[in-house]
Amino acid sequence: MDKKVYLTLILFFSLSVMAGAGASFAADRSYTIPILNEDLFVQSDGTLHVVETIHYSFSGTYNGIYRDIPVTSPQQLTNITVSADGAYTSYKLIDQGTTKRIQVYLYSDAAKNTPITNRNVNVTIEYDFLHGIKSYNDIAELQYQLVGTSWAVDIGQVVANIHLNSNTGVQYWLNPPYFAAGSSWDNNTLHVTSTNVPSGQYFEVRMVIPKSQFAANPVNANIINQNGLNEILKIQKDYQNSLNFKTAMYEILAVLMFLALFIPLFIYLRFGREPKIDYRAEYERDIPTDDPPAIVNAICGPGFSKKVGVPDMDGFKATIMDLINRKYFILQNQPSEKEGYGADGSMFLKVNPEQDSSTLKRFELNVMNFLTQFEEDGVISMDAISDDLSNRESAKSFRETYMGWVDNIKNQFLNDSELNKFFNKKGDSYIKIFGGIGLAVSVIVFICALMDSLPAADIALVMSIVLGVVAIISLILPEKIAGQWTTYGEEYDAKWNNFKKYIKDFSLIKEYPPESIVIWNKYLVYATALGAADAVRKAMELYVPKDELQGSDIYMFHYYGGYLLLSNAFDTGISTATAGSGGDFGGVGDVGGGFGGGGGGAF
Repeated sequence: MDKKVYLTLILFFSLSVMAGAGASFAADRSYTIPILNEDLFVQSDGTLHVVETIHYSFSGTYNGIYRDIPVTSPQQLTNITVSADGAYTSYKLIDQGTTKRIQVYLYSDAAKNTPITNRNVNVTIEYDFLHGIKSYNDIAELQYQLVGTSWAVDIGQVVANIHLNSNTGVQYWLNPPYFAAGSSWDNNTLHVTSTNVPSGQYFEVRMVIPKSQFAANPVNANIINQNGLNEILKIQKDYQNSLNFKTAMYEILAVLMFLALFIPLFIYLRFGREPKIDYRAEYERDIPTDDPPAIVNAICGPGFSKKVGVPDMDGFKATIMDLINRKYFILQNQPSEKEGYGADGSMFLKVNPEQDSSTLKRFELNVMNFLTQFEEDGVISMDAISDDLSNRESAKSFRETYMGWVDNIKNQFLNDSELNKFFNKKGDSYIKIFGGIGLAVSVIVFICALMDSLPAADIALVMSIVLGVVAIISLILPEKIAGQWTTYGEEYDAKWNNFKKYIKDFSLIKEYPPESIVIWNKYLVYATALGAADAVRKAMELYVPKDELQGSDIYMFHYYGGYLLLSNAFDTGISTATAGSGGDFGGVGDVGGGFGGGGGGAF
């Protein structure tokens, strides 16, 4: 595959991942809370009177709703009343330790027998909250969660009114500020509206109120014998500084991650573009070099994703075919007394005693030793090899042999200095380093941004996903993309690919056929290394006389299934071997530590 085509496919895949949308399936029933109305009345004795109207929109049948309110000592919840617009109600109060659950049953009939179905219901819950407001030596504080973290669904909007005796000297904060849509005073009432508050997030109002608005002894307040104003101001300032810092951090990270997306492109442009060569031939009729087929396979083997300099199973099979072609093995087709073998179609090899195996290269001896371990009664059965490699222990032994064969080729013929003559891996190394670092950064940022409701985190979250995709692609990217052929390697690869083009093109072979069966046999060996053995065998059947074919051991071995048996056996061998919330009532609370809050849902 052409490198530009490969890059185009990768770009298309990346864009598809970024723009892909998943299918959604409607549930049998669902509900939303588009609006939550709250009125808070601050009483002079420290009581907070709360009126909540929760607007539910139900799709499907529901029995009712529940409202959970955290209440910790010394807090109390009293004078609870419940009503609804759009349904008949009954309720019960369930004590759950630090939480009070108000469970409200909703009915569509006055007899209260039939639950509601497909309707909008406004549930109003009214209660007094005691010992929630804090009374310090210098000021009083209302820190109340208008929305707690335990709501089962998003709150579409909060519309709250906080009623005081006076707005003089009052300071207030809405935490976190990015959920606040607006706030304003109307005489002594503070009006607050919010944006959508996602489930699991909180939205609170925090007020510093002059003690003059309370009785001298506010019996229903939480009395704290210390000053509170300066600590509250410090907490809020630190909180805002923290938000500003995190916002800037997320924005910088998003920009850096965006810029990092172009690093692979830069690496490719710097290290991945191939050199220009003078070689312009359209095909090669003759075998371009006299290198062993395993070496040709290691450098020019099939598949754009294949690593340069690493032989694969095609090279292993080509080595066997080469040993047969060079008469180190002789094709036999004779019965065996061993049960299960000896059918006429079975394939057998025999070691040729007239050939001196000491002249073989080390990796060729690896292959020869592997085959001879299956020798029995002087012959090697292809069926026996196929059956034996389905056994896990034998498969492990074969894998060790195969890896030793690979190592011997790399160490003896394609070590780093020799491989550098063909291919420069520098760009691939850089892009893999980028991929590892980019993936680690994207995961860390993704986790942090996912857990943060800060708006700036959303941008960082998206960019972390995009960076993660690019990083993963970089890690699995074939080394031929960012790596670079040398001038010598580019011409070497081009010649062998043109030879492959020639042996796979029947019209070219017909016009320029090999001169003898000896050349055909050699073609078949190198075609095996290049992943094109079937094409050469079929061409031989078309253009070589039948009597010459029958005299060719290597052709007969391929034709009668020896090659296929080896392929299946080796694939089996490799696969078998590798199978196998609450406030601090003893002092000044942090942001998010207000009382109230909690959550609710429907059942």
